[in-house]
Amino acid sequence: MTTIVATQESGTRPLAIEERETLPSAEEFRTRYAARSKPVVFRGGIRDWPAFREWTPEYLAEKVGGNEINVQQSPTGIFGLDPEKGGPRFEEVKTTLGAYVHSMMNITEGDIRYYVQRVNIPEKLPELKDDFSLPSYVDAAKVYLINLWMGPAGNVTTLHYDTPNNFLAQVRGRKRLKMFSPWQARRLYPCRSKAYNMSRVNIDAPDLERFPRFADAQMYEVEIEEGDLLFIPTYWWHQVYSETAGISVNIWFIPMYRQLIGPQLWDNLPDIARELTNRAGPR
Repeated sequence: MTTIVATQESGTRPLAIEERETLPSAEEFRTRYAARSKPVVFRGGIRDWPAFREWTPEYLAEKVGGNEINVQQSPTGIFGLDPEKGGPRFEEVKTTLGAYVHSMMNITEGDIRYYVQRVNIPEKLPELKDDFSLPSYVDAAKVYLINLWMGPAGNVTTLHYDTPNNFLAQVRGRKRLKMFSPWQARRLYPCRSKAYNMSRVNIDAPDLERFPRFADAQMYEVEIEEGDLLFIPTYWWHQVYSETAGISVNIWFIPMYRQLIGPQLWDNLPDIARELTNRAGPR
């Protein structure tokens, strides 16, 4: 598969996202990707996970269907923090994973959409912990959170960045991501609110009168399919589109100190300090 690389009409020359068919050694990953904050797609990187062989919505409903989770809802299919309020755009729904699979995951045109986002697997779904493994080059002591994502086609998580490094593992279905490097932040108009890591720009229909610098932003676009593993380094902006119904796992882990020296550093010192000293939830 060829990575699609897009850019704005300004003609800015894009950079390519590297793709690999084999996993690197721990040392190669550290020096070539993590230390340089360079995103990369490992095609088939999680094909040895039991989750890749077994997980379907029905399998999860049978195995952990009685476990309580919070589910995000949206009448538009647009998810992510509200740039003004800093919290979820709409109220969360408390339900069980089984009820979600049987009555909330499959939606039709015009229905409220639901999305399982950031469900802490070790804390909320511990029965699943043996169905996947950390990549050999991730230090377990630096893992911040491991989350389950599951939802229908058409859901969109709006443009944002995360302070931890992120491995996004696509277990089922297909996702498309639009990505921007940390050095594009000024052109993405970060929020000055509790949602400091969110962009104020609707990148699919940008208002260039309000956000003129976005016209020069350099954008990458990549698809990940079942079995793929995408490394999203700290501070890399990404908007995520569910091209099909799907299941994903994301692993957030503490970045190297050299990765934190960048354009977002001074805006995010309190957040960085918290994430480097506290680990949310059990590992």
